[in-house]
Amino acid sequence: MSKYLYKAKDGPGKTVEGELSAESQQAALARIDAMGYSPIWVLEKDSIAEGEHLFRARWVSRRDVTVFTRQLAGLLKSGVPILKALSTVGEQTENRQFKKVVVEIEGTTRNGNMLSDALSQYPGLFPDLYVNMVRSGESAGMLDTILFRLAESREKEEETRRKVQTATAYPILIVIVGIVTVFVLLAFFLPRVVEIFEHYKHGRLPLPTRILMATSTFFSANWYWVVLVGVLLWAIGKRVASLEKGKSFVDRAKLNIPFVGNFIRQVEIARFSRTLSLLIVSGIPIEKSLSLSAAVVRNTVLKAEIEKVRTGTIQQGVPLSIGLKKESDFPPFMANMIAVGEESGRLEESLDEIASFYEKEVEQQSRLITSLLEPILILIVGAIVGLIVSAMLLPIFELSTSF
Repeated sequence: MSKYLYKAKDGPGKTVEGELSAESQQAALARIDAMGYSPIWVLEKDSIAEGEHLFRARWVSRRDVTVFTRQLAGLLKSGVPILKALSTVGEQTENRQFKKVVVEIEGTTRNGNMLSDALSQYPGLFPDLYVNMVRSGESAGMLDTILFRLAESREKEEETRRKVQTATAYPILIVIVGIVTVFVLLAFFLPRVVEIFEHYKHGRLPLPTRILMATSTFFSANWYWVVLVGVLLWAIGKRVASLEKGKSFVDRAKLNIPFVGNFIRQVEIARFSRTLSLLIVSGIPIEKSLSLSAAVVRNTVLKAEIEKVRTGTIQQGVPLSIGLKKESDFPPFMANMIAVGEESGRLEESLDEIASFYEKEVEQQSRLITSLLEPILILIVGAIVGLIVSAMLLPIFELSTSF
């Protein structure tokens, strides 16, 4: 039996709202008719709640959740009871959508549920990794410590994400602006300039100018088709990339791009190592920790290899380091560091060192991208525009020398 919310008319000018249980929406409509009401709408309660949760998740940033985690950890460490701590954090939350979420979490906890159960109702905000760590903290009686570790881990991940965004945002902007500039020049500006050379015989025009004029004429006459084909190719590419096989192909291609593939690999390894270390410290079994850690890896190729290592080593009683050595996408440094951690019984410390090492590598690579890639792209765009201008000026130079 599912629960349904309804709004119906009771007579010509009165409306009523309520909740009832029924096997289906049709059964709910029949029950409303039997009560003498004319239904306006009937919706399943769970679907409404799910829709509200998804709507709120869109308006809540990762930073909001991280601040909530750190504030809650600080209050619990100070000895504040969980309900009072949730109430205090809710009052301090500036995001109105997230404030509603915190109030609902407090209400669920007040009804006798564990905090982890309350958080699990919002998977868009609190993923399985988060919920499992909170649950382990509740079981071990060290919820405040676990929340502090979660907050620190999220802050480091956000810092790495900002570095990646900083390294890639400006080059992407330059490429987009360059493409738009060249397109506008070819489709709208150059056709007017070409009129200057109408008295020329095409055979006397320099070859670069003739090629440019033909290209400009094509773009001017078919610019809308060019835009349409570009949009369609983008939509098709996005659709293919969203499919499992397509995404695997794209992710594998990314890893094979010189310099870029190594950068992506370092970002993913740092994220994976930091998360796995955090889960192991929290007392979660290694097999479960590997499964949860794989979920934070965005590259499907690396994620599949981690799952392969989990099923081929941990489930078979083989050390993690041996499984990683067999995978070509994980560097020997990582496998050797994990082997040292396994032998010394300090696997979490080795994973922390791996994460710190690759986070520094990502920072250095980000600086290199910022310092080298940006001027290179500017030079490329400038060279293309310069070639266009040069092709248009060549006939003028010939005219000036002919007199």
